[in-house]
Amino acid sequence: MTANTPETHSLSKSTFLAGKQCHLRLWYDFNARGLAAPPDDIALNAFEVGHAVGELACRRHPGGTLIAADHRHVEEALADTRQALGQASRHPPALFEAAFLHEGVFVRVDILEPLPTGGWRLVEVKSTASVKPVHVQDVAIQLWVLRGLGMDVRDAGVLVLNRDYVFDGVQLDVNALFAFHSTLERAEALQGETAANVRAMQAMLANSEAPNIAPGDHRTKPYPCPYYDHCARDLARPAHGVEELPHLGPRQRAKLAALDVVEVADIPDDFPLSSLQRVLREAVLAERPQAHGDLAAALDAIEAPVRHLDFETFAPAVPRYAGTRPYQTIPFLFSVHTERPGGAPEHADYLHEGGDDPRPALTRRLLAALGERGSICVYSVYERRILRALARALPQHQRALAAVQKRLVDVHRIVKRNYYHPAFRGSFSIKAVLPALCPDAGYDDLAIADGLTAAVHYQRALASDREPERRRAFADLRAYCQRDTLALVQLCEALRKASATAPLPSPQHNPP
Repeated sequence: MTANTPETHSLSKSTFLAGKQCHLRLWYDFNARGLAAPPDDIALNAFEVGHAVGELACRRHPGGTLIAADHRHVEEALADTRQALGQASRHPPALFEAAFLHEGVFVRVDILEPLPTGGWRLVEVKSTASVKPVHVQDVAIQLWVLRGLGMDVRDAGVLVLNRDYVFDGVQLDVNALFAFHSTLERAEALQGETAANVRAMQAMLANSEAPNIAPGDHRTKPYPCPYYDHCARDLARPAHGVEELPHLGPRQRAKLAALDVVEVADIPDDFPLSSLQRVLREAVLAERPQAHGDLAAALDAIEAPVRHLDFETFAPAVPRYAGTRPYQTIPFLFSVHTERPGGAPEHADYLHEGGDDPRPALTRRLLAALGERGSICVYSVYERRILRALARALPQHQRALAAVQKRLVDVHRIVKRNYYHPAFRGSFSIKAVLPALCPDAGYDDLAIADGLTAAVHYQRALASDREPERRRAFADLRAYCQRDTLALVQLCEALRKASATAPLPSPQHNPP
C-alpha cells in the first residue's frame, strides 16, 4: 500500500531512528556512507541473530504470507503488499515484511497480524529479552505510516524473547519462546512528535550542507554511531579528562562543567570527591602510581599452589540445550595457569568442540585442573557467577564447585582497593591495567582479543561444516583464553614487585 512513490531521500525505520539519534548521522547515511566504520563481528552477529529470531517468530503464524521482495525492489514489495491486502478481505493471513510508503517514509512491518474482531496488530520483532525505549520509537514510526495510509491498526507492540521459557531439549515451542508487549498507547502518544521529526529530517536532508553537530554523549545512544571516529578525528583530547573519575555521577559532572573543568589535574582541592576519585587525582597530579591500601597484605593472603582461571562463555538468543533459557550464559572454554616456583607456569585448558551441552564435560575437566588446594586467582566476579550457575545446573558437582568458590581471589578487587596507576585512565579492566603494569604483555597479536568476539567465533564454529575453519577458530579461541590467564600471572607478578617498593598506605584512602 502506498500514498506516493519512493523518493531519493525516503526515510526508513532504521534511518528515522538514526535521525532521532543525530541529524548528522542521518545526513551521512544518505550522503557519505563511506565515512562509516565497517561493522565488526559483534555487529554482524547481532544482525544474523535478529534475522534468525525473526524467522522463528513467523512460525507462530502458519500460512502467513511473506513479502519477499528485498530493499532493492521497493516498488515490487509495495505492489506485492497491495495484492496480499486485497486478498486478505476473504481469508486474512498474517503478513511478513509487508511494505508501506507514506509521505516519504518507507517501512517494512515484521508481522502484520489480523485480529479476530477486525483490524490489524502491528508486531515489531526484536531479538532482545525486554522492550527498550527505542523499540517504542520503532513501533511509533510504523504506526504513523500505516494509519496515515488509512490502515485499521488496533494494536501495536514488540515481540521479544521470553526469559522464562525453558527449552526441553527436543523441540522449540515458538509460542512460549516469545512474549508480546503492547506498546500501542506509548506509540500513539508519540504520533505528533513522530510527524514533526519526519518533517524536520526531510528538511535537513534537502540541504546540500551537512548539519553542524559536535560529537557528544548521543554517539552511543541508543546504538554506537558508525561515524564517530570521523566526527571526532580533530577533537583535542585532554591528558586525563574528568571522565576518568570512577563512578562519576551526573551531579559531579554538572558541577565540574559549571567550573569549566575538563582535566583531572584542574579539579580544585576542595571539590567533593570519593576516596577512589581522590586517589586518581593524586596519581595524576604526582604523575606516578599511588598505593592507597595494603597491597602487600592482600597479595600475601594468596595461598600456594596459585592458579589463575578464566572462562569463555556464550549466551545463545535461542536456547540450544535442555533446561536452558534465552540468553542463558553457557561456559564452553576454560584456561588455568598454575604458578611453579622458579619455573614457567603450567597450563591446562578445555574447549568443548561438540554440539551437545558443554557444561558436564567442562566441569569434570575443570575440577581436575583446579585440584583441591591453593588460591584460584580470577579477575572480576564473573568466574564466581559461572561457577554458581554450573552448581545449579549440575547438582552432582555442587559440593566440589562450592569448594572451588571458597578458594577464589579477585585480583580486580585487590587492584581497585590498593593501587592506582595514571595509565589506567580510570578503568580497572584487565585490558587497561595489564599494559600499565606489564608493557610487554597484550593481545594485539591475537585473532580474537575480547570475550564478545570469542562468543561470536565459537557459535560460528559450531555452525560450520568446514573442518579447517572450525580448527582455526578453536585454535584462536584457546589462544585468547590462554592469554587471559597468562596475563593474570604476569599481573600478579607485577603487583608483587610494586608492593615491594610501595610507600606505606594512607589510612584515609580505602575505596570499596
